[in-house]
Amino acid sequence: MVSGGSSPGRMFSLLSEEKLDWEKVYIGLVDERWVDSDHPGSNEKSVRDKLLKGPASAAHFLPMKTTDAEPASAVASRAAAYAPHLSPLSCVLLGMGPDGHTASWFPGSIGLEQAMYPKDGAVIAAIDAGNTPVSGDYRHRMTLTADPICNAEAAILLIFGEDKRSALDQALTGDEKLFPVRRAIEGLGRRLSIIWAP
Repeated sequence: MVSGGSSPGRMFSLLSEEKLDWEKVYIGLVDERWVDSDHPGSNEKSVRDKLLKGPASAAHFLPMKTTDAEPASAVASRAAAYAPHLSPLSCVLLGMGPDGHTASWFPGSIGLEQAMYPKDGAVIAAIDAGNTPVSGDYRHRMTLTADPICNAEAAILLIFGEDKRSALDQALTGDEKLFPVRRAIEGLGRRLSIIWAP
């Protein structure tokens, strides 16, 4: 499972050229903004444009965005599509924002509790980040919950910049509800590799 955004772009381009048995690989999203798949802010678009090309175009892709008006209406169908590939995940690529969020686990967002501490084994959660600095087209989101992420066989947290390094330092000792990335760090333990560069 991979994250979108600008950070993994170069890595995706390099990975797409690797000689792997791509036809045996399933790639899904850690989270998604609730925008059309051709929208510049779509994580699906980023993955299709940068990763699913060349040899990697043979991989199978699991989208998160549906035609439903809001992510809450699509949780059940996306959970059914994703569940067969989550027990456990082979690898998950995470990013982190300067506010300490990972996936779409935004501090103070509606749905954060269910995403970080899922009930009844939920693997997908809807997020409303309208009461956070995230706004406009990116308010409504869908995300993997902590259960599949923290149970992954391996994970990478890829971050760049001094602002994110500072947020990471705070997250390592801070309250995980204020710095949700800590939930993933603690849950994954030694299975997580953190890669940072200026």
